[in-house]
Amino acid sequence: MYPFSEFWKANDPGGGSGGTKDVGGPDSDATVAGGPGEVGILESPFVRWAADLDASDCLRLDVQIEQEIARWEAARLVVRARFARLRPPELDGSDQRYQAFDEFAGDELAAELKLSPAVGGRRLAFAVSAVRRMPAAVNALSFGTIDLERLNALERLTANLTDEQADEVAGGVLSNGGGRPSHNAFAAAVRRRVIKVDPQGAERRRRKAAMARRVTMRAEADGMGRISALLPAERMLAAFRKVDGLAKKAGSEQDRRDLDQRRADVLYDLIMGRDHDRINLEMQVIVPVECLLGLAEKPGEIPGYGPIPAGIVREMAANPRCTWRRILTDPVEGQVVETASRRFPSAALARHVRVRNPTCVFPGCDKRSAACDLDHTKPHGQHGPTDEGNLGPECRRHHRLKHAGDRPTGAAHPAMAGPVTRWKVRQVRPGHFIWTSPEGRTYRVGPERHDEK
Repeated sequence: MYPFSEFWKANDPGGGSGGTKDVGGPDSDATVAGGPGEVGILESPFVRWAADLDASDCLRLDVQIEQEIARWEAARLVVRARFARLRPPELDGSDQRYQAFDEFAGDELAAELKLSPAVGGRRLAFAVSAVRRMPAAVNALSFGTIDLERLNALERLTANLTDEQADEVAGGVLSNGGGRPSHNAFAAAVRRRVIKVDPQGAERRRRKAAMARRVTMRAEADGMGRISALLPAERMLAAFRKVDGLAKKAGSEQDRRDLDQRRADVLYDLIMGRDHDRINLEMQVIVPVECLLGLAEKPGEIPGYGPIPAGIVREMAANPRCTWRRILTDPVEGQVVETASRRFPSAALARHVRVRNPTCVFPGCDKRSAACDLDHTKPHGQHGPTDEGNLGPECRRHHRLKHAGDRPTGAAHPAMAGPVTRWKVRQVRPGHFIWTSPEGRTYRVGPERHDEK
């Protein structure tokens, strides 16, 4: 294993001195990439050193570099927050809005970093907010537990909370080390925690946000244009699923359009009043029993979207025109315990598996399960049963990856010392998967927990 210190020695920005270079003032040559005395990464000894790494070393070093970048990102936030404190606001008494720093401090940072003033102001405000409101998250960034994008999501999604509530949300999400398999999963966990910490506020914000629903248009290059609709989540998903369902139904062997093109054509036809075949739509909503009974304000969940306030769940339940399928969860474990069934059992089993694992079960893949294949973990041809303990949603790409691993091991590649190895997967209990990479690393993926503590 190559530690990060070896990388640092091989590509020492201090020219081998172990110290930090004096970058001089803003007009010095040293501030220009590739200036006098500077050695680029491709000309450094590091390139020759990296040529000796094997695949496992590359992965380990990549993780260490990512953690080191996160540590410096945290340090930069602290430095920017300190800079903001050195530029206090100057209020003349007429403007009593809260200001964390002088209104022109962001312009000063922007000039130094060659950014627009607006971007400089936003970055400074983000640093001040993160350091002041969620120090635990900044510490997690410094340890490489989360990255800057996750911290950004945490700060953005808690912007309407008090400092105490924001810190509570951060503590809850980071209690397991922040370990979500992707940025989307992390953001969903934050939204879920926000609703739990401030359910009444979440409902107020939801109603206020619904007042901002709108349709916009924008010109694009090459004679194209974009039309967008901002809608409440349940309406957005219902509209998309209708367009998606009609587009899939419209496909044929003679139709050379891909699915995206058919969706665009269906949307235009619907807006212009052209008839299409009718399709049955059904919304699935994961509901804590206490929420449905009005005993608690726990969030519900729409597979493929994420958490929604309890008020939306109860509105859908009370609306006789809303075709929805309740999926009840255990109030203690937060696992799916019952899926309302109106069709034959195989459809009920498919629904249960897709709700249990709402995205592709490959580590970090966010493809929603409704758009995935239901695959036998142990191949059906090898006597794998068709039951909840041997089925899981896999997007087409990772379905192919998994089946490549089901085939016999390939012959040695000319550039490799041994035979080609592939990904392997086991489902150790229903919904819990263990993937093993070609380098022998293991990754665990479990069912969605709908009542995170």
